[in-house]
Amino acid sequence: MKNRLFLLAVLYGFSTATAQTIKENLLNRYFDTTTNEKEAFFYRLSQPYKNYWAYTDYDGKNRIVRTGFYTDSTFQTAVGPHAFYWEGKPVYKGSYVGGRPSGYWYFYNTKGEVYDSLHYVITTAKKDNLPGAENEEEEKKKTKQLQDEHLKKDTSKALVIVEREASFKGGDKGWSKYLTRQLSFPDLVLAVNKPQRMTVEVQFIVCSDGEICSVEAINSSTPLLDIMAVNAIRKGPRWTPAFQSGRNVKAWRRQKITFTIPEE
Repeated sequence: MKNRLFLLAVLYGFSTATAQTIKENLLNRYFDTTTNEKEAFFYRLSQPYKNYWAYTDYDGKNRIVRTGFYTDSTFQTAVGPHAFYWEGKPVYKGSYVGGRPSGYWYFYNTKGEVYDSLHYVITTAKKDNLPGAENEEEEKKKTKQLQDEHLKKDTSKALVIVEREASFKGGDKGWSKYLTRQLSFPDLVLAVNKPQRMTVEVQFIVCSDGEICSVEAINSSTPLLDIMAVNAIRKGPRWTPAFQSGRNVKAWRRQKITFTIPEE
């Protein structure tokens, strides 16, 4: 127990004088709290931090699995920076605003190097000044670059309402066939998520030549699935562009992708 308290103190700079407020919970494989030791896969140490509640989850070998902040000790609304680790190595990191992922999230390979990223639509709620957040000004620049991608070749405005929306070549059947080839469940997703249906909605711009750019996730299923959904669109083939007033035009498009985690 002393080692656990020490780890939490190092992560957030907590004073040992407030150690009596640290809570410990057992967690099942889905990170739900449990009182049944036979169900326990992880354990959580948590403590008030400023106006929030900081937590760190550990596995049975005392390796960090998750760390971040919530609005209170019910752990319902995530805020500020969060990170997920597996077998002691980082998997992804990003920030929540008002319970929603916001801005850039980064994904790591087994060497601890960033190999990919995705951008969630910026949540307009007030951001929280919590430790571990990325450089705000740098993140703003990267966000603007992403959102302005479509202006590199064509400075016209992307339309929202058009006579004919942009579509994936081959229609719904072609889209379904393409997704079947592109998407699969990482073992880690199956290991820590309950059987359920999860949908991520992605927004992007289809240019007049069918090129895809400015791809952002609007909501989240779970980051490891969100990045697959985003990549299926931004790294996929060109689409059939939208049509307006007798010509192909640049237009916004939204696409939902649903994942079903099966029963064991």
